[in-house]
Amino acid sequence: MTERFTGWLIVSLGVILQFLGEVTLGRTLAAPAILVPLLVYMGLNTSSYWTLEGALWSGFALDLLLHQTPGTSSLAMLLGLWLSDSILRITTGAVRMTFLAHALLASLIADILFILFAAAPPGSGFSRETLLIIPRILVPLAVYQLFPMVFAGRTRGSTR
Repeated sequence: MTERFTGWLIVSLGVILQFLGEVTLGRTLAAPAILVPLLVYMGLNTSSYWTLEGALWSGFALDLLLHQTPGTSSLAMLLGLWLSDSILRITTGAVRMTFLAHALLASLIADILFILFAAAPPGSGFSRETLLIIPRILVPLAVYQLFPMVFAGRTRGSTR
């Protein structure tokens, strides 16, 4: 019971951070993709419950907060997570288990599908600005990679 509660608390925090990023940074730049890598991480480390239920309900909540058509983000995230898992399952098992490969592919597919689904005539949302999804995806994953390098010396119990 507490594991699910903690998981939903983390997903809710991810939705809030994604929403705040979209309404602040998303106005001028590309908001960082936080929610899909969070769901990938939780799906790989806890259970696949988070790739299904987490993507469904967090996408629905994000759509309501951002005044999008309800279900657009959910469908894009569900398909992105499923397609990335299917593609990485074809490759070697070592690649399938890496968080970065899975999060990068799932975020890329989910963002492309969202742009396809959310535009008024489907597909009309693609333009040069579409290329902003690349830094949107890469910046949070790069920050994720910096945390172990920055905090590695501090967690080993140095006596200095």
